[in-house]
Amino acid sequence: MFKKLTVAASLSAVSAVASADWPEKPLELIVAYSAGGGTDVTARVLQPLLEEELGQSVVVVNRPGAGGEVGHAALASAEPDGYTIGILNLPPMLTIPITRDASFSAEDITPVAGLVQDPSALSVPASSPFQSLDDLVAFAQENPGAVTVGTTGVGTDDHLAVRYLAKEAGITLTHVPFAGAGPARTALLGGHVSAAALNLGEAMPAAEEGQVRILAQFGEESSELAPEVPTAQSLGYDVTMLSQRGLGLPKGADPAIVARLSEAVANVASDEEFLSRNRELYTQVAYKSAEDFAAHVETLSADYQQLWDDSPWQ
Repeated sequence: MFKKLTVAASLSAVSAVASADWPEKPLELIVAYSAGGGTDVTARVLQPLLEEELGQSVVVVNRPGAGGEVGHAALASAEPDGYTIGILNLPPMLTIPITRDASFSAEDITPVAGLVQDPSALSVPASSPFQSLDDLVAFAQENPGAVTVGTTGVGTDDHLAVRYLAKEAGITLTHVPFAGAGPARTALLGGHVSAAALNLGEAMPAAEEGQVRILAQFGEESSELAPEVPTAQSLGYDVTMLSQRGLGLPKGADPAIVARLSEAVANVASDEEFLSRNRELYTQVAYKSAEDFAAHVETLSADYQQLWDDSPWQ
């Protein structure tokens, strides 16, 4: 018994020393979506400030595919040594395993810190005849399936926003999934889809340039960063949906590393440069500690499972 306790104590001491020295080499930050989308932009804004906090370089690696499954699976299957971290995108991290036999489960990933949130929004090309959300709904009522809507993939917040808008309005929309916001935005600008569901932060730059018209955003309240964009609720459609992004580590990561990384993210989240850049991107900073973020993820997981059981969105 004494020998076993000694070995256990020794291993614990080694782990503590290793955690205290972390990080000793560059880190990889996985983004489950293509370059240019909201999740990727969040990672790029975070990267230099996180490097300052940790004293090591952070390399952003885009792993798009299957609506976010490829990237989240890559994070879940990585060594839990603290050197592979990932941007968690909610709801996809939770909805993908609910809707199909995915190559990862939400339990394979340890939530580290909540960082930002960005409501989904429905946009049309500037040349579109739809001047309002009511215009689009009225046309869809008369022409079931004729309105094509691009999204960032099955099970994403954008897909769910479209799914529940259609249910709320009693219309049929044709879903066109893409491998991220970049391709979906390109299709919208090219007129290849009637509309696109993109996060507000992804749509606003094109709206400011007069390329698209944002019909509504799906936040619970008007955004102080873009007050001119009405919420779907204010227009009479009881639909809310937003993207929430944070950081995660593979399951099994040392709790001391989780705490150290969460602290680093907290410092970044309160940095004026980070706050200012996110205001420019129409993205709200919403930091959550490791404990609070984990509890939030657990609550959302139960909520989305209930939504799926009540009304599958596939």
